[in-house]
Amino acid sequence: MYSTAFRFFLVAAFSSLCLAQTWELGVEGGYGWYSNPSLINPPDSGRAGFPPRAAVGVVFGEDLYNHLGGEVRWLFRFGGPQLQLNGITESALGYTNTVTYDFLFHMTPRESKIRPFVAAGAGIKVYTGSFRDVNQPLANFAVLRPVTQVEPALSVGTGVKYLLPKHIQLRVDFRVLMTPLPDELIRPTRPLTRIHGWVYDFLPLAGVSYIF
Repeated sequence: MYSTAFRFFLVAAFSSLCLAQTWELGVEGGYGWYSNPSLINPPDSGRAGFPPRAAVGVVFGEDLYNHLGGEVRWLFRFGGPQLQLNGITESALGYTNTVTYDFLFHMTPRESKIRPFVAAGAGIKVYTGSFRDVNQPLANFAVLRPVTQVEPALSVGTGVKYLLPKHIQLRVDFRVLMTPLPDELIRPTRPLTRIHGWVYDFLPLAGVSYIF
């Protein structure tokens, strides 16, 4: 009897939790810029990183509690590696894929139409480059290589969601993605060259989601 009652309680509690959750599936796009780290080998000092480019992505999330949610985000970022030194800019074709899981802390409850939030999470960023020119003018300092490199990523941000009729939701995000410099993609060629700083990706996004 007690066993049957306990099982009934578990099923009822789990069913209530599932019914209480709200799911979100959406697409986003934007255009952002980078703050790139330095490559230092006195007397030379250059910048290694990535140029401003567009991004598109998909987000899948759930409201775990009234003010706490979580979401998985995939972002495809256009643009390959770039090296700048002594007025010379060397660029390569390429792109990045980022997958993160973020916790969202909403300022208003789940039933609100307008829901500002802050977000924090982590994941990976996959850098891919494909250089099209054999002659690299900055090869005595660093080279851009046609390789794929995976780096850990930290994600922080803020935004606001606006719920429309028929389960449609508009959202605006501002995200900052942080990773170490992919030093196999941008490889220093001088043995004493130091990398100073991380790659910071500043990315405003706007999108639309379906709530179910």
